[in-house]
Amino acid sequence: MTGAINTEGRLIHTLPLLLRQESMSVDLAMTENCLRSLALSPERSVIIYNQGCLANEDLQQLTSQWGVDAHILGDGHNIGIAQARQACFEYIWRELPQTAWTSEIHVDMIFPAHWYAPLLRYLETSQEPMISPGIVTAGGVMQPLEEQITVPADMEGWLELLPTLSREGVVYGFVHPVIHHNEALRAIGGYDIRLLKGKQGFEDDSLLVGYSYYIGTRQRWRPQICLQSWVYHATLAQRMSMPDKLDDFARNEVGLVAQYGIQGLRELARVHDRPATFLGLAQKYMSSQKGLDA
Repeated sequence: MTGAINTEGRLIHTLPLLLRQESMSVDLAMTENCLRSLALSPERSVIIYNQGCLANEDLQQLTSQWGVDAHILGDGHNIGIAQARQACFEYIWRELPQTAWTSEIHVDMIFPAHWYAPLLRYLETSQEPMISPGIVTAGGVMQPLEEQITVPADMEGWLELLPTLSREGVVYGFVHPVIHHNEALRAIGGYDIRLLKGKQGFEDDSLLVGYSYYIGTRQRWRPQICLQSWVYHATLAQRMSMPDKLDDFARNEVGLVAQYGIQGLRELARVHDRPATFLGLAQKYMSSQKGLDA
């Protein structure tokens, strides 16, 4: 483990960092844009889990050049998203328990200065356990509004554009990045890596069900997006290139059902307002159980 974290900060970012050997230059460029933009704001401390393929010492040198205060966990082995995030969460809970807010960020993001300020104001004045900004994808789609804009040519263009998209209001929805109230995140335990054994898939859903139960299903809680803050997120810049991704999705699907059961899938149908997807999954497992009982 390397690097020092500013212990006076209220917000600490977490980043599972995967640099693919076959596309190293692309991944390094994404990572540099991400972290240089993150360094434009005062809250620039980040716990990085090194998933490959640079040595921790080399990665520490790069992050110092890019201006963030980074602490690096891991040894360059890709243990998966949930496992890496959970290691970051547990490091914060153990070593930096005074931290108020914890974010989940990805390398394919660009952050305008003070992007988190409206999000923290919202969390401080509400009972919400988490909040997301709006995002603009590589295709120029503003999510969750589904509005189309012209995509800038470079990082400087994004840094200029993103603050101009700010507008009043909060809407239902969920995207990454997301900022968690650290107390709430710790209360639900983060990711249950005993069950989420695949490298990716359904990890976000496990947190959303956890928060719904934490708040109480009577409240009919749903995640929200604050439209005052906008971040660039290419989305799926690395995930779909991973070998065995379908096997990983399947393993985590089984883990999600083991954790929350068919009722958890029904809750996700409501939380996401996507009944076809999650009620279809519930029916699949109900049919499977009927087959076992026959």
